[in-house]
Amino acid sequence: MSEQIQGVQTSPRDLIVTSNPLEYGNIEAWMNIIESYHKAHNDHQVELLYEAEPVKALFSMFKMEENINRAGFQVQVFAGDGNLKDVPKLYRFLVEGGGPNYKQFLKKEVYQVLNLF
Repeated sequence: MSEQIQGVQTSPRDLIVTSNPLEYGNIEAWMNIIESYHKAHNDHQVELLYEAEPVKALFSMFKMEENINRAGFQVQVFAGDGNLKDVPKLYRFLVEGGGPNYKQFLKKEVYQVLNLF
């Protein structure tokens, strides 16, 4: 993360990935979920970690070898306003997006953001 937001920071939380293999759709679902979270909390920053390293470009995860460490993902939130009420919901959606039922997070109109938060 190049610029850390001042305020409250959550501890990194393990992000359970149940989709095997991790598919392009899972990555797109994560992107849509995070985009929806940012729409509701534009002063927050969501950081995905893989094996304790920040993921710089989420689409790069799709290019990784097929046998990725599915237990190696974590999520962390930096909240400029200190409001963490939607973080548990964000986490739950990211877990669902990392599983076989990710398609529910792909259904949106072009150039629109999912209304999840």
